[in-house]
Amino acid sequence: MQKKSSIPVILGYLYIVIPVIIFFIGWCNIYTAVFGTGIILLSLYFAVKNTPMIWCPENKKQIFLLVVVLSIIFLWVYSSGIGALVFQNTDHQERNGIFEVLIKQSWPVISPVQPIMLTYYIGFWLPSAVVGKIFNNIQIGYYFQMFWASLGIFLFFYYVLANLKHKNLFPIILFIFFSGLDIVGTLFTKSYDALIFSSHLERWANFYQYSCFTTQLYWVFNQAVPAWIITMLLLNEKNNKNVIFIYSCMFLHSTLPAMGILPILVYLCLKNIWNDIGGFNLILKIKQVVLSVISIQNVLGGLLITIVSYLYLSGNISGGNISTGIPENKFYWLYWLLFFMLEVGIYLFFLFNDNKKNILYYIITIGLMLYPFVIIGFSIDFCMRATIPLLVVLYLLILNTFDKLTLKNLKLPHYLLVFTLLIGSITPVHEIYRTIKYTKAGYTKLKPSISGTNFFAYTENNMFLKCFGKVKKELNKANN
Repeated sequence: MQKKSSIPVILGYLYIVIPVIIFFIGWCNIYTAVFGTGIILLSLYFAVKNTPMIWCPENKKQIFLLVVVLSIIFLWVYSSGIGALVFQNTDHQERNGIFEVLIKQSWPVISPVQPIMLTYYIGFWLPSAVVGKIFNNIQIGYYFQMFWASLGIFLFFYYVLANLKHKNLFPIILFIFFSGLDIVGTLFTKSYDALIFSSHLERWANFYQYSCFTTQLYWVFNQAVPAWIITMLLLNEKNNKNVIFIYSCMFLHSTLPAMGILPILVYLCLKNIWNDIGGFNLILKIKQVVLSVISIQNVLGGLLITIVSYLYLSGNISGGNISTGIPENKFYWLYWLLFFMLEVGIYLFFLFNDNKKNILYYIITIGLMLYPFVIIGFSIDFCMRATIPLLVVLYLLILNTFDKLTLKNLKLPHYLLVFTLLIGSITPVHEIYRTIKYTKAGYTKLKPSISGTNFFAYTENNMFLKCFGKVKKELNKANN
């Protein structure tokens, strides 16, 4: 019988809960901090009591595999620029700015000259910012940030391996090099000048973008890493007692992915209880599903974290701009169709026979079709970020297909799938090569800077500050 343990899942709970506790202590008034931290710890205790058991390494070969996986992850994280030791892509400028402000200034971060407060999904940075504050050293904070990212990604891959029959290096190789056919889209829509080997191929569609996992790590790691791990935690839950508590932690880490994963969350809640109820009484089944979600950790912890997170994030200046990007003419519909087919449609086509009875397959297909038409803020961020959990599920479906294959059941669609994956891998290869190229040329850390409305909320009439936030001298100065 396979050896199992709950410890890896508990580590995942701690990974997503610790930043939330830090936020409550650092951002909230004394009453909310004490009461809220107590509720969260109580919820964590009950969540741990309900932790599912998963695979545990059984021999030296499997332990060695995990060591190799961890080494690959560390090199991947190092090359991403997270530790500010190699070339950083342009998105790191604001991320460096946010991280260093979190270390240098007291919390909550409020401007002494303008009526604005840092309001962003900052969960990923908080443990590293605490380390930077303790040592009063920004670079030590960056080092810990590399460790924190590597730990999160390692837990993610541990959960992936736990669900596979064949445990080897293929899952991490596929993840790093998995991408849509951006090279084909670039050739179809742009000049050949855009095919410089270090170019950023993801932007070929202009109005839409699905970022491959390497691009996510190299550009928006603060949202991607927590979204990956929370997606896996939710998929591994065997009942609904922890799901809302786990999900609520996603808001401070990955707000847009938290919105994107909602259909998957609803499906998982239904799936975890649906087959345990006999008969065809729909009302009874729905009632039982609702009752299955009621637990101390979901009701107390999940509700508290959701309310506080919502009030904190809802004040974001850009977040208030919500619209639809539905194409107005046939040309844009054709452009969307090309984008969809090249990015994910071709993979969904090859996966259909193996997943035609898998409801999750249809959920991600519909989501990947519709999310490009939702705009929150002033760019296509929702399309790029809300789809992260859906792309993780797509990756898992591909992985499961290969995990079940043998030489005897290989068919033409499987060969075509491999060929498509190889073409798609050109995108992450470009991302990795760009880091190597510009690091050799002497480019490393970008100068920290925070600009634009994406990162701030007005302090005047701010509901979070009124209900839960600390009152600071800076706030009084800014409002007077």
